[in-house]
Amino acid sequence: MLNRVLLTQLLIIVLACTLASCGSTPPKSSSDRRSATAESSGPSARQLLSQARISASPMREQLTLQAAERLISDGDINSARNLLTALNSDTLNDELFLTHSEMTARLALRDGSYLLAHGILTAPRLERQWTQMDLTVEIRLRELRAQAFMRLGDVPMSIQERLTLSALLTDGAAAHDNQTELWHSLTSLSQQELLTRSNDEANPVLRGWYSLALLQKDSQADLERQQAQLESWRAQWPDHPANQNLPEDLQLLQTLIANQPRQIALLLPLQGRMAKAGEAVRDGFFAAYYQALYEYNRAPVIRQYDTSEDALRAYEQAVADGADLIIGPLDKEKVTELSLLPDLPVPLLTLNYVDTMLPGEQQKIVQFGLAVEDEARQVARQAYLEGHRYALAIVPSQEWSERSARAFKEEWESLGGVLVNTSQFVGSGDYSSVIKNAMLVEESNVRAQELQKLFGARVHHQTRRRQDVDMIFLIADPVQARQIKPMLAFHYAGSLPVYATSQVYSGVRDEKADRDLNGVRFNAAPWLFDNTSREKQAITQHARSSALYSRLHALGVDAYRLYPRLQQLAQVPEMRLYGATGALRLLPNGRIEREQIWARFRNGVAQPLPMVATQLPAE
Repeated sequence: MLNRVLLTQLLIIVLACTLASCGSTPPKSSSDRRSATAESSGPSARQLLSQARISASPMREQLTLQAAERLISDGDINSARNLLTALNSDTLNDELFLTHSEMTARLALRDGSYLLAHGILTAPRLERQWTQMDLTVEIRLRELRAQAFMRLGDVPMSIQERLTLSALLTDGAAAHDNQTELWHSLTSLSQQELLTRSNDEANPVLRGWYSLALLQKDSQADLERQQAQLESWRAQWPDHPANQNLPEDLQLLQTLIANQPRQIALLLPLQGRMAKAGEAVRDGFFAAYYQALYEYNRAPVIRQYDTSEDALRAYEQAVADGADLIIGPLDKEKVTELSLLPDLPVPLLTLNYVDTMLPGEQQKIVQFGLAVEDEARQVARQAYLEGHRYALAIVPSQEWSERSARAFKEEWESLGGVLVNTSQFVGSGDYSSVIKNAMLVEESNVRAQELQKLFGARVHHQTRRRQDVDMIFLIADPVQARQIKPMLAFHYAGSLPVYATSQVYSGVRDEKADRDLNGVRFNAAPWLFDNTSREKQAITQHARSSALYSRLHALGVDAYRLYPRLQQLAQVPEMRLYGATGALRLLPNGRIEREQIWARFRNGVAQPLPMVATQLPAE
């Protein structure tokens, strides 16, 4: 009976399509032709839904899924999501269940609902169907699973999915893209985890991948050593799939070695108001330099030039002295001055950023520094990943922090979040009033007073904060933050999670003072938590610059580590250099973007967190 009903419905659809195409018609206008082109691609979502309403199961559900697919292709994501949500997946047959799972998971990933996508893609019913499903469906679902695992920080599971995919893919381009993502996942693991897994992994192919990724991260400071380790790896793993198709960054090693600069000019301010900052960067740079000289017995010639007075003259002198690469200046104004030159005879790695696009997209300039905008954008991504959607920003009234707040707003809203309000404070001002106003506490009291006047009797009232916020974005130094965080609790906002930029942590352990910051999450340079770095130990023992300049020490270390890899970063967009200031990648516009690690105050101590945190422990 069911087959007869389905057959009848299909005949109705075919007959309707046939009648629509019959008969002579006058010549069509251009708009008619565009409409005809759209119709030729298939029935519209409205037509499919109309047919679904008069159809029996499973045709009704099949047509509904087709309508949702059409809505997605037309860009009407909300309507598609509503259709998919209205379907009860438990009642679908296996084929339609897989289609529904794929579509809902894809939308969940698009929306940033990674936990939802994970739940859909690891459902027991789906797990039972791997051996029976069509190969193309399996490939699409495993790709989504790999993305979901990676987004949630379960890197080993994402790697496992990528490895499974590599055995399924026959298309060359798709296989290449999958290996690129596999390599990116592998190199996102810490050196210690790669070392452990390369020793303990039972699967020989996966063990080889872990070993290769360890090689890539272990010797980033020395190209020749890394090349030697690569040759040793290839001899040890002759049949490994990566041996026939090395990751692109490793393929470039020989070229990088051949093109290394022999003489580098370091342009820094050594006098005046920027002298201490310049000294800190210099100490970090030479700590890395002497460590390389000690370990590898080779390093380029380094010449220093003072930019306190005239950065242009310093640059020209460095060129005249035979520099192959120039690193600096540090001062933003002097970076801008050099960036405006119509031609640069020697490439420049700056230690700060210009505020505008470079004229003609200057190809010989790479901009690197401690951009506050990078940190703010990272906060937005992390908070959104952890499920927050409505943010309140509390920032100081300063030019640099306003730039940071704008970057947060742009990234947050691009993800789909809502910035409910931005509240500013001036210096060490009246934080209580700022937070009270930001939380609309006074409005709650005013409403109670109005009700009391209206009813002419005492009204029981409990003061409340605004309820349209689920997180706080904070820019503040340690002294400011230690006053702001308790004030949030005082004004009924103590339960709101607080995400901050690196300025919230001094870099110096102070359990007593930092207890007021318990629970605050912030991004930070790995350097601050690395107690094994020989460069850091050397700076502590021999440098004149204070530990308060630790971030600038890290900048100097990374400037030295970065320069040999610039060509590699330019040619392999997915590559990251895991440095003292964070994971570094080169954007198409010539800017180095940093992604720092995450940390959290607990019992007054700043503690680093795993790469991606989705469910943080209660305070």
